[in-house]
Amino acid sequence: MKYAITICFVLFTSMPAFAAERMHTAYQSLSIGSSTPIWVAKEAGFFDAQGLDVKIVFVEGSPRTIQTLIAGESEVAESTGPSVLNARAAGSPVVIIAGFINVMPYYLITTSAINSPADLKGKIGANNLPGTAADTVMRIGLKALGLDPDRDVSLRTIGNVPFRLQAMAAGAAQFMVGQDLELEQAKKLGFKVLVDYVAKKTPFQMGAAVTNERYAREKRDVVLRYVKALAQALHYLKTNRDGSLAIIGRYARAMKSDAVSAAYDSVRRLFNDTPMPTIEGMDFIGKELAQRNPKIRDVDVNSTMDLRFVKELEQTGYLKSLK
Repeated sequence: MKYAITICFVLFTSMPAFAAERMHTAYQSLSIGSSTPIWVAKEAGFFDAQGLDVKIVFVEGSPRTIQTLIAGESEVAESTGPSVLNARAAGSPVVIIAGFINVMPYYLITTSAINSPADLKGKIGANNLPGTAADTVMRIGLKALGLDPDRDVSLRTIGNVPFRLQAMAAGAAQFMVGQDLELEQAKKLGFKVLVDYVAKKTPFQMGAAVTNERYAREKRDVVLRYVKALAQALHYLKTNRDGSLAIIGRYARAMKSDAVSAAYDSVRRLFNDTPMPTIEGMDFIGKELAQRNPKIRDVDVNSTMDLRFVKELEQTGYLKSLK
């Protein structure tokens, strides 16, 4: 009897206090920007501290990260407003649970020969996948300049940001939209900014953490802890430059360190102070997408977000405690 008690005691004391919740998160970019808070939450140990064993996996483009969620390959995906709205219009019950960047973080970058919007006519644009944030911004931006993106220019699907920049460098395209990291590299290649969307601070749901309604309902505590880790990551990005650069360097390995440093200093101001997403930005995106996808007119932008988790962190004083 004594021997049996000893065995039970050893087995009990050798077990962890609790098993960490295993999760997968798909992130969509290797550039500094909307995916960065996911990297920080992982590498700085914020997920671990919340009892979450999160495996993060790169999947190029926000429409594809959403597909991992729909297929059950990830419990949370990093995505953007356009992809969420398109998914909702197609009947997928995906919802945003946290926002990272709530403004349009892009620049319209051109070759040195383009000096005005009129010079873009007949030119080739290096574009991302249809339905991505970059594709949406490209089309919104061209229309604002009085150009028809389907008639006045030729938009070619090149892919993620490094590939679009490579296409311009090779002379295969004359313009693109890019973020701060691409801007630093573009300047070194002799390219320039024709339109600065960052300065305009247009509401736009760029980076966001997305899950499905059922998971948010059935795993409420898990999702709350996930959002809490993201809140910590956003605070870290705002306040810990050296630590942030070290983490970014592990993921943006294809980028030169001097470009990464300058881009981080620029993009840091765009990260949200809290993980609250923007309904105004989603409404703005919806009006553009509805012109190509009429089903989006039937989507209530409020239904694309589950704000319970961020609001609980606000009400309990947790977000204020990070300041």
